[in-house]
Amino acid sequence: MQCSLSVLFPVKNAQGTLSASVHEILDMAADSNSPFEVVIIDDGSCDATAEVAHELARHYPQIRFISHPRSLGKEAAIHTGLQRSRGETVIVHGGQNGYRIVERNHSLPRAASRPIRPNYLARLKDFALGE
Repeated sequence: MQCSLSVLFPVKNAQGTLSASVHEILDMAADSNSPFEVVIIDDGSCDATAEVAHELARHYPQIRFISHPRSLGKEAAIHTGLQRSRGETVIVHGGQNGYRIVERNHSLPRAASRPIRPNYLARLKDFALGE
């Protein structure tokens, strides 16, 4: 399935916050007619993050779960998510740091350091609201 949007969630030991974050994205995209996916990448968590992610993926077909057996770092988790995501546009959930948009035609170090521009925010709002 080709998606218009992939939202990557690189996480580690996030059992307490993962579900709420994923539900927030699902709520925003609920009225959209465009296909999307949420890709959760667990970077070697030692809590119940994997169980929470599996449960979310079981209930929501838009959610995919990938796991690193040991911690490789956030940038490695993002790289794994980029390799496995299907969206034309990829948004990286940055936790308290907000979101980043990664353009597929750039290398990861250059794209990962780019902040979201206002015109992207308007397009994402329109996408989420189905306008």
